[in-house]
Amino acid sequence: MFHRLYPNPFTTINEAWDPLGQFNSTPGEPYCDPMITGKSAQFMDGETYCDFYDNIAIDIVTETVYNYPSPQITEKTLRPILQKRMFLIVGAPGSIELLQYQGFQTFHPWICEDYDCIKDPFSRMDAVLAELDRLTNLPLDTIQEYMLECNDILDHNRAHLIKEYHEMPTRLATIIEEM
Repeated sequence: MFHRLYPNPFTTINEAWDPLGQFNSTPGEPYCDPMITGKSAQFMDGETYCDFYDNIAIDIVTETVYNYPSPQITEKTLRPILQKRMFLIVGAPGSIELLQYQGFQTFHPWICEDYDCIKDPFSRMDAVLAELDRLTNLPLDTIQEYMLECNDILDHNRAHLIKEYHEMPTRLATIIEEM
């Protein structure tokens, strides 16, 4: 069952659709992403594990900003990195370049990242959709091969994210002391 929450005054209930697409007006529990809420997450060997990603090879990340002059990386992009998944970012131009500058590796040539350089938002979306079309038409075996070939990149990105997370307090303290 899927839920959509609306803030007041629009409605005081959760809209809920069952798998048959029928509207159900009874209040229900909204879907809570364990990566955001910290609840319902499974833990394996002390690492955060989200079973949502068990059936996902490539995450389509829709970043907070799209038609904006400068890229911003948020938790939306960090989630597939933490879960060791390839991703395609639907965001401001330069998002992939910013990730690379921050020490992350990306997935060219498995995923065409040319869209990241396109300034015009309509042309960039056309390029993103063309790449999504190409990826969705690949055989599942090919996607599985991509995942295996990218395993070193996925490991590097996850380790880099965890390292950066643990070093952040020290860097913030240094910045504050210099102010």
